[in-house]
Amino acid sequence: MAIRLKPTDLVVHGNRLLRLYSYYSLFLALLLLIGNTLDKQNSIVGGSNPSVFLTGATIYVIVAAVFAAVANRQPDPQVAISYVFLEIAILSALMYASGGLESGFSSLILIPVAVSNLLAPGVLGFGVAAWTTLSVFYTQNYWAEGELTYDLINSGLYGLLCFVIAGITQTLSRRLKSALSLATDQATRLRRLQHFSRQALLSLPNGIIACDKNDEILFFNNKAMEWFDLIEGENLPGLLNDAGGNTVIESGSDKLLLKRVPLNDSEPGDYLIYVENTEIISQEAQHVKLASLGRLTASIAHEIRNPLSALRQASQLLSETPELKEPEKQLTQIIEQQCMRINRTIEDVLSLSRRSQSALETLRLAPWLQHFAKQLRNATQGENYKLSILCPDDIQVRFDPGQLQQILHNLCTNGLRYAIKASEDRARLAIIATISDVNSIYLDIIDNGNGVAVEQRPHLFEPFYTTEHNGTGLGLFLCRELCEANHARIQYHPIPNGTCFRIIMKSA
Repeated sequence: MAIRLKPTDLVVHGNRLLRLYSYYSLFLALLLLIGNTLDKQNSIVGGSNPSVFLTGATIYVIVAAVFAAVANRQPDPQVAISYVFLEIAILSALMYASGGLESGFSSLILIPVAVSNLLAPGVLGFGVAAWTTLSVFYTQNYWAEGELTYDLINSGLYGLLCFVIAGITQTLSRRLKSALSLATDQATRLRRLQHFSRQALLSLPNGIIACDKNDEILFFNNKAMEWFDLIEGENLPGLLNDAGGNTVIESGSDKLLLKRVPLNDSEPGDYLIYVENTEIISQEAQHVKLASLGRLTASIAHEIRNPLSALRQASQLLSETPELKEPEKQLTQIIEQQCMRINRTIEDVLSLSRRSQSALETLRLAPWLQHFAKQLRNATQGENYKLSILCPDDIQVRFDPGQLQQILHNLCTNGLRYAIKASEDRARLAIIATISDVNSIYLDIIDNGNGVAVEQRPHLFEPFYTTEHNGTGLGLFLCRELCEANHARIQYHPIPNGTCFRIIMKSA
């Protein structure tokens, strides 16, 4: 059965070795042909049989040129080994024409033996050594008419040398292949880890900027690029370069905390700049505080509600007493109102701590808003206002319908209250949906109230912040929490003669 090689059988970067060996063979063939042409007396090569040497050298040049073209176009191990067999036969003939084993060709023949054992698996490599032994034995003992015993011993020793070289070469090639395979695996692993690390750094919610001792930017992630105009290879912007170890700077509407950290295990002077949004840090702190407050409220809600219900009931019974005068009845109403306010605060905090997982659904926004408008009108009967809904029919969003209704009810009732307070007879409320880009939908809730004072805007979504004496300060905070649970955002947009809250949600 013939042995068929595949390209994967090449050992130790076989493609490159094939190309280099093809160049070597062509160079050697040309050198021998030119040397024979210049050596008119055949004193260097071809001394025993000049015509055989000239013919063999010419064939060698042609075959080597064809092999070099094939090896450089598409290396094929089958062609390479076939060429080695042919080359050894040609070199054996040239050795015979130049005087036999005593000439320098015996050393030249050992080179293709070694190369073939680097390229081919074990059996075929030893086959090349056997072929070399037969070629040398034939040319030295059947072509030449010398001393048979002497030539047989030299040919046998030379054949043994070919097998020894084949064994040593294959042993070295296996070890080298194992080392190269390990190095390749390690390099692949390092590239993968580098890719994973880079992707992780690029997607971090905080900004990272790596610089050298000359303040030249080596790396920055996507978040840092959003905040600053950075170019890899350029120097740090002056705003960042002047910042100290822990500095707060402003970038647009964001307040950023910069931390400069030296890298001790890197090049001298290398350092990292961590950039964090102070608003996110504050929000996380608020979430922790609110969660603790929710757990505390849940644990004492029962103990608070029981006496609270007793106070409210006692106040109601006291207000029904006929002996009470009007000022005293007003005091009982104040007691009942404050009891209701305390109970509402407890309910809001409990709703935050017990908030269920959002169940996202695909909603056709236009009919859903029309249905919500009917519910809002039923809930605000007796109020004099105008409600308008503007929404294209083809808009679809991914949102929990119950939580979206809770958000819009909170925003609309708040807006309606301020609109009626500002212009009782001309209160207007509008819900407008627009498509911002391929993946985002803007849902604006607009009223014609007096708007929000500039000094109050930074605190709008903070828990327990309120400007009304009977408010809990949790309405807008709860709206923001519900929006984030549905992968959406809520923002305040100042407009003339009114208020606008915008919900930015993903399109379905």
